[in-house]
Amino acid sequence: MRTLWIAGAIAIWLTRVASADGIGVIAIGGDRVAIAKAATGAVDGKARVESDAIARARAAVASGAVPIETVQRFRRVREMIDEGWRAYLRVQFEFAQSRLASARTEAEALVALPGGDALYAEAALKLGAVLGQLGRAQEAQAAIALALALDPDRPITLAEFSPDIVSAVAAARAVVPEIKRVHVATEPPGALVSIDGKELGRSPLDADVARGQHVVVARAPRFTTRALGFAVDDSHREVAIDLERDDELATLESGPEPGMPDVATQLLVEAALRFADLDELLLVVDTERRGEPTLLLQRCVAWPTRCSAIVELGYGNREGLVQATRTAVQETHAVELRYTPSLFGDPRVTGKPPAEHCHACRSPWLWGGVSVAAAITTVIVIAVVSASKPPPIVSTDPGDFMKH
Repeated sequence: MRTLWIAGAIAIWLTRVASADGIGVIAIGGDRVAIAKAATGAVDGKARVESDAIARARAAVASGAVPIETVQRFRRVREMIDEGWRAYLRVQFEFAQSRLASARTEAEALVALPGGDALYAEAALKLGAVLGQLGRAQEAQAAIALALALDPDRPITLAEFSPDIVSAVAAARAVVPEIKRVHVATEPPGALVSIDGKELGRSPLDADVARGQHVVVARAPRFTTRALGFAVDDSHREVAIDLERDDELATLESGPEPGMPDVATQLLVEAALRFADLDELLLVVDTERRGEPTLLLQRCVAWPTRCSAIVELGYGNREGLVQATRTAVQETHAVELRYTPSLFGDPRVTGKPPAEHCHACRSPWLWGGVSVAAAITTVIVIAVVSASKPPPIVSTDPGDFMKH
């Protein structure tokens, strides 16, 4: 999955090809700037490198970035509308109605995005035209009226539409609608509410709207924006919207910290990969172990997110940080990518011993054979230029069987 920015016409979105080839760094502990710089210097110069993947992802979100699957959804709705309209032109009214109704339903989730309201309006307009041909005049007028409310500047000309459709749209524009009062409530309260593209304020609120079909959008920080189609008549004048907490963006906003649970670390990594438009991430922690400066590094790639084992590398002094980082990065390329992101909650970072899962799991009789085999691959000694200090120890964790 990739990230694209919502800017300009929807046609640009649908023709743009995502081709991320970036590598990002998320660093904690010690001098983060120095760590990020060292990790950046360790990466192949041909790749785009984000020394602070979290800051890059936050900036992308603030500028309106969306995942590529959202752009693909725009494309899918556009194709459904085109397919339905071609069926209409071939006088296949029933199939056209079914396809355009599905397109409008699919487009509902996109209304909150720039260009989404126009796409929804297009589906509603053409659905209204088909419903008119099927003799469902009241439904046709309601669909056309909603399309006009969402996209009032959409030109309706004889160059594109038949005279009966142009007349139906003109008639819908001329109708003086009956006004009803609708109550809008959200959970949580205080969400910013708009109806048919017009911002009304924060929930709960009462709004005067025309009798008929509408689309309400609710937005709240750290919650997923939601759009909902609804109809106002004599019996239905209340709308309730439940917003789901956006854990991914909330974790991205909070950023990395020692002791993060693995679930939170995975959300953070996936959000950074997604919104910073990256192919892989280097998770780095600069700490001390046994009184010596030590680098811990885990490499993660997308999609689905898979990570290396955690590489531990002790180095003699701070001048050796860049070379130590380069060595650690090389080491992560030599191990299998089959773990979940877990570095920030690792006991070597938190200083806490790993949790006991069961007594049998710690049995020396049970794991004696495994320990012997693991010991062969656990410690690899690599010479690194680091002043006059002895060579560092690179410990590539083959996967703590108690944790993974």
